[in-house]
Amino acid sequence: MLPKFIKKYFWDIDTSRAHPKKHPSYFTNRILELGDKSAVSWLFRVFGKDKIKKSISNKKLSAKARNFWKIVMD
Repeated sequence: MLPKFIKKYFWDIDTSRAHPKKHPSYFTNRILELGDKSAVSWLFRVFGKDKIKKSISNKKLSAKARNFWKIVMD
């Protein structure tokens, strides 16, 4: 179950049935692209730094977000 403060980022799915661990790239990309500080903290708690670092090169992230996260993660 997703925390209430995370649900606003997933307006396009039924959040009561959402499973972040089953669809990590979907959740990671959305939070890295749109998330605030608390959402990003949640993401790191759920997936860990290594998995998030691998997601940064995903082409589904905008160039702006990808560049930002590459700088932050290095």
